[in-house]
Formats: sequence, C-alpha cells, structure tokens
Amino acid sequence: MRLKHHILVLISAAALLDGSISGRAEDEIRTYTVPKERAVLAQATAAPDSTMPAADIPVSSAPIKWTTPSGWEQLAATSIRLGNFLIRGQGGAQAEMAVFSFPGSVGTELGNVNRWRGELKLEPITESQINSQPVTIDGAAGKLYDISSETARTIVALLPHGGSTWFFKMRGDKNVVAGALAAFHDFLNSVHFSTAAEAPANVAVDNVATAPAGSGNGEPQFSVPTNWTETTPGPMLFKSYTASSADGKMAKATVSFFPGDVGGEFANINRWRGQMGLAPISESQLGSVTQSIDTSGGKVTLVDFTGTDGKTGLPGRLVAVMLRHGDNTWFYKLTGDGAAVESQKETFLKFVQSVRYP
Repeated sequence: MRLKHHILVLISAAALLDGSISGRAEDEIRTYTVPKERAVLAQATAAPDSTMPAADIPVSSAPIKWTTPSGWEQLAATSIRLGNFLIRGQGGAQAEMAVFSFPGSVGTELGNVNRWRGELKLEPITESQINSQPVTIDGAAGKLYDISSETARTIVALLPHGGSTWFFKMRGDKNVVAGALAAFHDFLNSVHFSTAAEAPANVAVDNVATAPAGSGNGEPQFSVPTNWTETTPGPMLFKSYTASSADGKMAKATVSFFPGDVGGEFANINRWRGQMGLAPISESQLGSVTQSIDTSGGKVTLVDFTGTDGKTGLPGRLVAVMLRHGDNTWFYKLTGDGAAVESQKETFLKFVQSVRYP
C-alpha cells in the first residue's frame, strides 16, 4: 500500500491493548486514504472482539479526516482499523477506540447490536429492545448505540456513507469510557469525508451485486447442487449454501467477489492458511499446496487445507478457489467439519466448474 505524502493508512486486526505505545499530548489532524480501487484484505487472524465479520472483505476507499483528542494514544498500524487509539484511565484501566469501514450494509442492526452485546458477555436482545440515538457526523445522519455490563461499556456510532458503513467504536472499562465520552463526541464532530470519495465498486448488498458501468461484468449463472440449501448470505457474501454429511455434520459453501486482484494469489493463500491455523508459506512453495482446475472462466487455482478453524477452535477444512474475471476477483470457498467438506468437495468443484460468466 502506498503512502500519499504524509498521509498514513492505518488498517489492522491486531488486538488494541498489546505492546507499548507512545502518547501525544496535542490534538492532531490526520488524513487516511486507501488508493482508489485498491482493495485491502482484512486478515483472517482478526481479533475475536473485532467489529469486522469474518469474510473476504475489502476496506472502503473513502478518504477521511479527524482531530485526535488530547490524551488519546495512537496505536501502531494494523490490518482493518483505519483509526486505532488507546485511552488510559486510573489504576491501569483502559478503553480502546477504533474506526472501521466496510462496503455495503454489514449485516442487520440487530445482528450488530447483539454482536456488541456478546463482546460484553450480555444476552442477545430482540429487535424491539434495540435502543439507539441519532447522531450527526459530517452533516450525515447516523445512529449511536450505548451498551453496558457491570464492568465494561461499548459506544458505537454507525454511519452509512458513500456505499459503505462506518463504525466509530469505543469500548473498555466502564469508568474510562464514561470519562472519555466528551472527547468521543468531539472526535465525531471533527470527522470530515472528502467530497471526492467514491464507493468501492461491486459490493454485495442484500444479495444483489451491482456491476460498475462499462466494466463488462454481470451476474454469473450457477448450477446449484440439489443437496445444498441456500441461506441468507452474510456481509460481503454474494451467495451462501449449507450441506451436511451422512453423520449430520455441516459444510458451508460461499461465493464472494471484489474489484481488482484483492491482494493476489499468494497473499490470499496465506490468509486461508491462517484461517486454518497453518503457518504461512513462501512464494516458492505455492506449487506444493495448489493445483489447477479448468472452469468456464479458464484455469483457476485450487487449495485444500486441513487444520484448526480459527473461529471455532475445532478441527476444520477449507477448500478454496479464486478466479479473476473482468474487473473482479471471485472467491469460492467450502469450509467446515473435515468429513463434511470431504463429502461435498467433488460437488463443490462441479459447482465451481458449472459457473457461466456473461
């Protein structure tokens, strides 16, 4: 990723509270820019408490500026957080504040609220129990959520902007968060988006993918296996299916696509290895972990990794194919219990080979 002048891109999935950090006493204005049409992949090893759902997700390309409140410590660059701060309190108590941006709607309001509640070890609620307040960020209307447990508190400002959803999230010790409320609102009031910002092309929203004008891209045709059940795709997914093995264990097949090369083959293969708890490989080792298969879109690279699922901590298996077509890269993944994946692998490969692109 390129540095533009003194503009620094900060994106990360590392835990916010690790390491030593040098603080700044003065307010600062920083501009964060991801070069247009350059997709940046979120690492598969994202912290379990991350706002980001687990998916092949490119970060939004909208430039943004803000003023950093006095006393907030800037953390080192990471992989999905465009803003990343530590707020210290008394007796070693801390809170974190982060800025995230993802294309599309990033799940339902209830899903997001219950995920944040889960981070605080709170029970899920129903839609009628959601409590939010209006908030204005750079002249646009958003929502503010305030969730507390006995010892911790999370405050999230959510803002749809330019085809993406922006999250401004403060979480940590209850007293530290309370003491930083005024600074948090000052931060929100300081946020400014560039008027030249454009939404990233080809994002999946409500299961409808929109191709950019003039790209020659369009929705492909699938021959879905009869034993697969289509499910509602999560954030950043175009299609999602489940299938079970004879012993009732589940496998999940997903389809997603993003503009550009999305990091390239080597980076994606190491990301998938990370999802299975496997060590990264060198580029010279690609041939030992990949094979080529024929599809209607040409020859594609196939990987098949067995390891420990990073989400569940259980043994798992991942079969994945990536295919460049037109302006986009398409991802086909089969994940789940090893036996279930084995039972569906041949069907999955036929599914990938059945895809017909316009």
